[in-house]
Amino acid sequence: MPPLPRPVAPHHDHCLGCGPENPGSLGLSFHVVGEHVHTELHLDQRHEGAPGFAHGGAVATALDDTIGTLLMVLRRPAVTARLEVDYRKPVFIDADYTVESWIERIDGRKLHLAGIIRDAAGETVAEAQALFLEVDMAHFQQSGNQPPEHWRWSPSNLPR
Repeated sequence: MPPLPRPVAPHHDHCLGCGPENPGSLGLSFHVVGEHVHTELHLDQRHEGAPGFAHGGAVATALDDTIGTLLMVLRRPAVTARLEVDYRKPVFIDADYTVESWIERIDGRKLHLAGIIRDAAGETVAEAQALFLEVDMAHFQQSGNQPPEHWRWSPSNLPR
């Protein structure tokens, strides 16, 4: 029997990818299945580049945020060091897509992660390879803000 999906809390209220209080957010809502993160993606006019097309930055944001959510699976605080996106087909506004991410390998504090966006027919429209670097939680305090409580990686606030 395959594992059941586990919901993952938004990174924080104003996150560009998943923040419920950010009016420009992509509105991503994540769930974990095994060691993969999944979400649905539906971009609108706020995320438009050329007329009718999603902006490449919005596509990259969806991949970066979904890939970054793997940190909840890994229970390791890290930051994006490199994100390489291959745009395979146009991503249209007002269309439905799925985004999935997974762990490729881990070399010490280097986390090699990947993700893909598929259209409703299952065709790949974009994919990414990412390098995340593990950091101390103090890194996130440099802005003067405290990281959300669910970033503290204790067993009581992680998805099971």
